[in-house]
Amino acid sequence: MINLSWLSKLQSSILVTFSLVIFVLSDVPRPRGVSLSKASLYSPTKDFTCFDGTNTIPFSYVNDDYCDCFDGSDEPGTSACLNSIFHCTNAGHRPQNIPSSRVNDGICDCCDGTDEYAAPDSCTNTCEELGREARAQAQQLAELHKAGNSLRLELIDRGNKKRSEMAEQLSQLEKDKVEAIQIKEEKEALKNELEAKENEALKVYREAEDKEKERKAEIEKEQVLNEATEQFNKYDSDKDGVLTMSEIKVVNVFDKNKDGEVDQEEIQYFFGENESIDKDTFVTSVWSLLKPLLMMEEGMFRPEQEEQEDHEDDLPQVEEPQDMEGEEESEDIDQHELNVDDQIDEPSKTYDDETKRLMDEASEARRHYNDAERAVREIESNIRTIQQNLEKDYGLNQEFATMDGDCFEYEDKEYVYKLCLFDRVTQKSRNGGGEVGLGSWGEWAGEGDNKYSIMKYTNGVTCWNGPARMTTVHLSCGLESKLTSVTEPFRCEYKIDLTTPAACDDSQFIQQQQKRESHDEL
Repeated sequence: MINLSWLSKLQSSILVTFSLVIFVLSDVPRPRGVSLSKASLYSPTKDFTCFDGTNTIPFSYVNDDYCDCFDGSDEPGTSACLNSIFHCTNAGHRPQNIPSSRVNDGICDCCDGTDEYAAPDSCTNTCEELGREARAQAQQLAELHKAGNSLRLELIDRGNKKRSEMAEQLSQLEKDKVEAIQIKEEKEALKNELEAKENEALKVYREAEDKEKERKAEIEKEQVLNEATEQFNKYDSDKDGVLTMSEIKVVNVFDKNKDGEVDQEEIQYFFGENESIDKDTFVTSVWSLLKPLLMMEEGMFRPEQEEQEDHEDDLPQVEEPQDMEGEEESEDIDQHELNVDDQIDEPSKTYDDETKRLMDEASEARRHYNDAERAVREIESNIRTIQQNLEKDYGLNQEFATMDGDCFEYEDKEYVYKLCLFDRVTQKSRNGGGEVGLGSWGEWAGEGDNKYSIMKYTNGVTCWNGPARMTTVHLSCGLESKLTSVTEPFRCEYKIDLTTPAACDDSQFIQQQQKRESHDEL
């Protein structure tokens, strides 16, 4: 009977020896698992030095299934070192690097099956088939970039024209601003001149109005004094010039709550802490508190709310307005009524013809000045907008310039997403409700030479008990601009995929392909 332990050791020894002596068939001999770019570091004619320089071993120790180097560089073709790398040549397809721990683990990681050399019949070489598919996909992608690049060149041409037009508009607006400011200053000077004449002409009327107001105030003051004195004399039953508590207790008007008695609280309301008051105190302090009660008793005064309700009852019934226009019309009617009331309460103001003429001229001058001032503000606003657009980064060659403000939508089962380029991103439930901001335009966020592959929108609406929402827009080549997917890979962080001809940079695509091929070989 064959000793199984001995047989196992023999198979292991043969495997190690086989791994050491067999080199990949190529122009440059190299141990298993070594890329062509590193073949010169593995010379069988001399000792091998670990890549980290910590150890030098006989070349026969390379791929002997024992890890001699800390960096694992002596075991590229076995799984002895945890940190070693196995290179799949994958002739006919793309080269590949895998961790050496996957070597001979029963899983075919390399399409040529070289990582499972202990059981060569367990893996089928699929590199030719995969290579054909990859080359076909690469060809399709190259054709897409070529066709899209033509559209991109058109976008570049339009973008540069737009930028040139904005620069011309800015130059013209700067000239318009100088003229508008000059016109504004002229209108302001004329306004000030006519307003000075208007004020001078109205000065006589204002002085007359002030005198009339003073006269009315004196009359009103005298009337109040006479009314208060008359009532004081009426309540001062002993005619000693002093009103006492006992005297007001028998006067019904001082009974505020109408319970048939003037109690201590009501006395304190009128007298304060005083036991009696003289005529002057009655006139200056008590009369204003007493007069409304007296008018109510005589039926001449009612609370404001009741008076308003009665006034509404007296008004003619008008149908309820159905729209804003009706509301505005109602406001005009009310204002007209107020003006009529003012004319009833006060004497109508009449001005001589010369004063009316000056008032009309001043009013017209104010209107012209306001128009001139508004024109300056509008020009300044347009200047700021164009300056901001000229400062925006529209791509290396202005390919995104004409897309500023273009909006695209994407719908899934729950939401409608809307992206407005260089502006903002929003989300709206398909069941209704308002829009939720997912971010406003921030910056280009692509890495390295591919800066214009990602757009970043920040400072969206804050999540419940979380951060402010933000969105990254990942651009790829396409013959039309459209959103292809929206996901939320992290809470409150959204990812949008956008295809557009503006991303079809043919030369950059070729460089990226060359870098990838070079990287795959390394």
